[in-house]
Amino acid sequence: MRFWPLLICLPLAACSPKSAQPLAGNPAGTVETHAYHIVRAATGKSFDDVVQELEFAISEHNYRVTGANNLGKALRERGDKNFPDTEVIHFCSVENAGEVLRLDPGYVAMMPCRITVHVQDGKTIISLILLPEDHPDPRVNEFARRTNAELRQIMDFALQQNAVGHPLPSTKPAITP
Repeated sequence: MRFWPLLICLPLAACSPKSAQPLAGNPAGTVETHAYHIVRAATGKSFDDVVQELEFAISEHNYRVTGANNLGKALRERGDKNFPDTEVIHFCSVENAGEVLRLDPGYVAMMPCRITVHVQDGKTIISLILLPEDHPDPRVNEFARRTNAELRQIMDFALQQNAVGHPLPSTKPAITP
């Protein structure tokens, strides 16, 4: 049940305005609020293939899966027999965590990285939470941009590869002169 607060807080964080307000009882301090950005894409691949390809790509980018919540299975086991496959994959790079901890220890609250896979209307949907790039420290923003590029590459791998790692012709963009 520890994942339910995450499901409630993420949408609230996504709707939060970006602002800095004084901390209660500390007029010199500020509260930083960062909005999440979610990238979403659909594929005709099976749920299991997408999860497997994401786990492979995560490993290939020097991240490690730190946990997974198979929410679809859990809800089916609790009586909702028709709940579709849904999984949240948590992953992290110790090197990246160390880098951001040296820059701003509070920013590590954005970790571990998360990507979700669910089935909807016969399609497998991948949703990726990108790191905020609106930090007051430009070095943290550069870290976020680099990390977000890696996260997009992980997502793209699952979208562009079939189960044995061969590119799918239909996912390559058309080249026009």
